[in-house]
Amino acid sequence: MFGLDGLLAALNEKPDASLKELLENVRNSIDGFVKEAEQFDDLTMLCLEYRGDTENP
Repeated sequence: MFGLDGLLAALNEKPDASLKELLENVRNSIDGFVKEAEQFDDLTMLCLEYRGDTENP
């Protein structure tokens, strides 16, 4: 199973990547994990960036 360990490994592979690059890396890692297996369920990903307190800079 890909699981949390696989997700964390994919996210930590390029710690300075943009949000788009992070999501692409996770997707590529999942694709590599499942290889040629047919997808039978959906996949939803969301990536957020914390930019600090915008009310009290």
